[in-house]
Amino acid sequence: MKKIIVLLSILCCSAALFGQQRWTVSHQKKTILKNVGEDEKKNIIQVKKAALSLPGCLTISFKINDGTVNRTLMADDSSRVGLKSWENVKKTISIKNADLKKLFNGQHKLLLYFTEIPKDPSKAAVVRMRPIHICTLILK
Repeated sequence: MKKIIVLLSILCCSAALFGQQRWTVSHQKKTILKNVGEDEKKNIIQVKKAALSLPGCLTISFKINDGTVNRTLMADDSSRVGLKSWENVKKTISIKNADLKKLFNGQHKLLLYFTEIPKDPSKAAVVRMRPIHICTLILK
């Protein structure tokens, strides 16, 4: 009986651990944040102003994409004012440096979030959406 209880508790913990959303953030083809979860204090990326003038992009790759959700990516400034959003983001999204430069536009801090809702309208009606923090971009 004890073995079954231990096995079930290990199974539940594993399901909870692997069921969380994970993502990887790369800039200029260099991985900056890998397999991270939501943590506003740790997920900080410093971007040099000169790097935004070069060709390249910021790439966010989501680890879980089962096709059953609509994902929206949002960019806010430090006052939590929505600057831009991207609808129906698939497994990977790339934001060009030129677009990032426009988003900074006098700001020194950008916060990137995403939300997910089920594609099934009956399930989407009962789900509470909460923006999940991906990372904070700080302009040097």
